[in-house]
Amino acid sequence: MVITTERSRPEQHLVNALRATFDASVMNFGAYNILCTTDLGPSSGEAESSGEDESLESTRAPNERSETLLLVGYRREPVEIVLCPVNLQEALDRVEVLRRAELPGAATALIPTLVNLTNLAGMATRDNLVELALSTGRRVTLDLHGQVRLEKFPDVVLHQRKDVDDFFEFIDYFMDTVEKMDAA
Repeated sequence: MVITTERSRPEQHLVNALRATFDASVMNFGAYNILCTTDLGPSSGEAESSGEDESLESTRAPNERSETLLLVGYRREPVEIVLCPVNLQEALDRVEVLRRAELPGAATALIPTLVNLTNLAGMATRDNLVELALSTGRRVTLDLHGQVRLEKFPDVVLHQRKDVDDFFEFIDYFMDTVEKMDAA
């Protein structure tokens, strides 16, 4: 959401509300580009990965996945990704306050997950999906789209095509960095 485009007023309010969540949760928040996505997560009944390398080919059926709204922050120096959960209702409440041209209260800080060279166990991409495997066994499957429409806020479309394109370029950079470390 750092790459600016012309946004409608409601869309800008949504961006500001989401950005407030990220800013409250992440140190050095201004150093990150961010985008809004969902973590498709493991299917119901599926255990977290044992850490073995698996591709995006999965036995999970899309209708069995539990989706979690995330703000994904990423930066090249140091190379890292921050996965910040979003309390959607709180963010939408801030949108309403902004819409009324009032000053919103502070966003609640949530605990983000840091992905960097020390805890990344694997990474794969396919179409609009990015799967991250962490050394803890946690797997995250990001479902990235150039336009995001939130079910609880259907009248506003969040445009982030340039951000998604930039993130996929970043993923290539991250993978190249990992390969250089492995070769050294």
